[in-house]
Amino acid sequence: MSGWRGVVGAKLDRVRDPVADKRCSLREAIERFVRPGMRINPVSLQARPVAALHELMRVFRGAEPGFEFISSSLSGNYLQLVGAGLLRRAIVSFAGEGYPTPGPSPVVARALASGALELENWTMLTISQRLLAGAMGVPFLPTRSLAGSDMARELAEAGCYAEVADPFSEGGAAQGVVRAYAPDVAFVHAWAADPAGNAVCFPPHQENVYGALAAREGVVLTVHEVVDTDFVRRHSHLVRIPAEKVVAVCEAPYGSHPYGNYATGIPEFRAYANDYPFMTEHRAAQESDDAYQEWLERWVYSARDPAGYLAKLGRDRLEALEYLAGPETWRAELEHWGDALDGAGPATDVEEMVVQAARRVRARVRDGGFDLVLSGVGQAALAAWLASHLGEGEGLDFALAAETGMYGHDPRPADPFLVNYRNMPTTTLLSDVVETLGLHACGATNRCLTTLGAGQIDRLGNVNSSWNADGSFIVGSGGANDLANASSELLIVAVQRKGTFRERVDFVTSPGARVATVVSTMGVFEKRAPDGALVLTAVFERAGATREEAVEKIRARCGFALEVADALERLAPATDEELALLRVFDPARAFLGKRERANGAAHPDSPNPKERR
Repeated sequence: MSGWRGVVGAKLDRVRDPVADKRCSLREAIERFVRPGMRINPVSLQARPVAALHELMRVFRGAEPGFEFISSSLSGNYLQLVGAGLLRRAIVSFAGEGYPTPGPSPVVARALASGALELENWTMLTISQRLLAGAMGVPFLPTRSLAGSDMARELAEAGCYAEVADPFSEGGAAQGVVRAYAPDVAFVHAWAADPAGNAVCFPPHQENVYGALAAREGVVLTVHEVVDTDFVRRHSHLVRIPAEKVVAVCEAPYGSHPYGNYATGIPEFRAYANDYPFMTEHRAAQESDDAYQEWLERWVYSARDPAGYLAKLGRDRLEALEYLAGPETWRAELEHWGDALDGAGPATDVEEMVVQAARRVRARVRDGGFDLVLSGVGQAALAAWLASHLGEGEGLDFALAAETGMYGHDPRPADPFLVNYRNMPTTTLLSDVVETLGLHACGATNRCLTTLGAGQIDRLGNVNSSWNADGSFIVGSGGANDLANASSELLIVAVQRKGTFRERVDFVTSPGARVATVVSTMGVFEKRAPDGALVLTAVFERAGATREEAVEKIRARCGFALEVADALERLAPATDEELALLRVFDPARAFLGKRERANGAAHPDSPNPKERR
């Protein structure tokens, strides 16, 4: 045998596996690789590193380590780090609770009031852009977000945002740039990895792994299952983090609970859904510090390790969550609500608003040539979903998208939560925030109509979701500012009241230049005034028996000087078909609002996971 054949036989006949074996317990990983004062990035994919953060809380209990936290949101289980006193600073786009409806968190409010926590407010897209810049090793990246907002002013003062002259345009047009950010250590939960740490992650990827790739000291990786490298190679298209970035591989089945983990087409991965009752219990516990500390003791500290946590949950609960991730399980759940849906009665003010908003979405898609509708949460999402289904018979063809990386989904009934695990199998594209917001919804050639909700909006369409005048924090931008600055057009839904419709908002989170339509619970406003102000152009029949009565009722609930169009349209009420379709998307009425059933009985509570099987 010649020399080269011998070399091939000895060295190249088989594919080599990585030599490194980084498996260890979570406690060992935290004790070895995490130090007080670090910049930490819990990477928010569609799965969260919950098990890793629970261990972080156990190891640093009572130590006040003063971590600086960066992630797209400070919500859900991330709030536990605040309650445990582990964070001194959070760099986020949203700080509050997201389920069942978005709103402020008492945990954040208490920490801000005491001075224990400092918030730096960004947008969903710019968080990912900062981490991407950190991973690329460049000092900044350009962005279309932030400009025209009070966030831009604050971040410029902090030295993290600037508007610079475009060196490639004549006259040097102003271009926003965001400063790069590199965490010290990142935490990721993946479906699987080999012992070396090649991590298999199923989309959607939300903020993506840029923080993990930027992390100066590496990634602490938890996985549902440790697999061999042959498995990784078979699914290499799903590997998002290479082994060389990973310092520890820790097996933690269901390590994202109470958040789900989606997968399809891989028999070894059995998807599991969000544990809504658990999330509801966690939110309720936040109302007082004593109750919250008791909750942390029960579910985090006394569990002692990931295995102890799973034992507390019980196998029946986990199997129920696997069942609920099935794409057709909404059918059985909808039957639970059958009596309530049958006796729902006439439209409420909120239902009328959502139906009228859906009609406007269809009209704008038809007249404006939009091919994508990206919705915010809650009533804004319901309007987009309803428009999608009602527009089917009119030949309207447009895709739906959600900022976390879901594109082209066909919403399923029974669950209005934006990250709905039954919607994921209906998508035509699963990606991340940078692609969905940065390219599809806000890119150079976008034809995107955005639907958003508003807690405060002024006559120019500026929206505040950040700070009240008294200094209390609301929730932040999320992706709203990104969309307000760069999607083609915005439609806003908002309850008609003076506290919402204001002469001036307390803080400009999302500038109103691209807001074209506002649908309230009483009428429709459009940008028709010469100065770009909102003008009342249509009223609902329920707003008043006459044109004059409707206008005066709206005027009494409007905090700015009401301008009324000469040709004021009177809109036909929601039809039975529109209401029936709307209500099956939110049978628990999380966003439609509780109401008495026609027979006087109370609206039923949501079933827990075991009851849904």
